[in-house]
Amino acid sequence: MYFFLAEISHPIECFLISEEVPSISIILNERRSNSLKGYISSKNNLKGNFYTHRPSGGTPTRWSFENGETKLNGEAILLKDGKIWHQYQTKIKSHEVNMVIFSGLSSKLLKFTDNTDLLKASSGFFKIGSGCYGGRINKA
Repeated sequence: MYFFLAEISHPIECFLISEEVPSISIILNERRSNSLKGYISSKNNLKGNFYTHRPSGGTPTRWSFENGETKLNGEAILLKDGKIWHQYQTKIKSHEVNMVIFSGLSSKLLKFTDNTDLLKASSGFFKIGSGCYGGRINKA
């Protein structure tokens, strides 16, 4: 007997908008068992999948980008009103975060692009849109 493991995904609408270059955003449109999947939206549409991974087993919140055979990754630093959120504190709830910075994203994207707007955006903060709720669908 053969068993097939399939990852269940659910559609979401989570927009992360660059504070440096508002025309560039990360659109997370699929919730998976351990990550949110989407893409980087810009004028030059960078090809590839962008993922945010929730913290687990002592690992911090992470990001990853896949473009064919190449895989990039790093830590995602979440904030609420300028204060850092992490899984071991109790003052900020995970669904309250409203900003994120993707550590190392800009320097690693240099392998794919020389688009200065994209590099500037990816080195700064992203505002977390109202459709994002700690990785869950924001219920109206």
